[in-house]
Amino acid sequence: MLYISKTFSNLQEAQATLSISGVFIFDIHQVLFHRKGLLPLVRGIFKIKKKPRTFKEGVTTLFSPKSWRFLHGRYQEGNRITEAYLNAAKQHAQLHSELLDYSNNIYTPDHNMHELLKNLKNYGHELYLLSNIGKATLERLQQEHPDYFALMNDPQNTINRNSLETDSFIWKPQKAAYQESLSIIGKLENPHHTIFIDDTCHNIHAAHELGMNAILFKSAAQCKRDVMNLLGKEDL
Repeated sequence: MLYISKTFSNLQEAQATLSISGVFIFDIHQVLFHRKGLLPLVRGIFKIKKKPRTFKEGVTTLFSPKSWRFLHGRYQEGNRITEAYLNAAKQHAQLHSELLDYSNNIYTPDHNMHELLKNLKNYGHELYLLSNIGKATLERLQQEHPDYFALMNDPQNTINRNSLETDSFIWKPQKAAYQESLSIIGKLENPHHTIFIDDTCHNIHAAHELGMNAILFKSAAQCKRDVMNLLGKEDL
């Protein structure tokens, strides 16, 4: 689904601007990379089943599929669950590292999206990342898929939630996450020059409210169609 920035009065006006100066910002999870399945993560959680209670509560609550809807509702204000996760990870650094080893193995690249990125790059568009994905997972993906990340203008331009050096969290859909990203790429004053692609409605609506164009990702084919429509191109 395509959301045109409110700065533009119609699609044709958007096409005239974005076909030349459009800057793309991609989510990673379920957009550029997809889950292989939850088995590696389940194994990791099972392994820590008898570990200290504080670590179990912090980690399993954060990673539990049942918690995601609740968590999305709390991102805007910050939440105690992520604070519990941070504290648990600090207290049990080795166990935290073991769990990340499991969770880092659950992603596989979307090759159709990879082709789309290459085509956009060939047309002269800048490509960036904005993701809540963990720092360790990002580094693992960068090591295993360097050709994918080589297409990005700044592969480090992400919002990482697993950094243990800070006690504060910046998550999509918090406004600060988008504003930080826009500032890094020099588009804070011109968010309507950006196209944000994400698979989560909360994140898409937050980006659109800040003046960005946005595409709700459902599949690589649908995403490509929406991108072509927004750029006014018949093919990519």
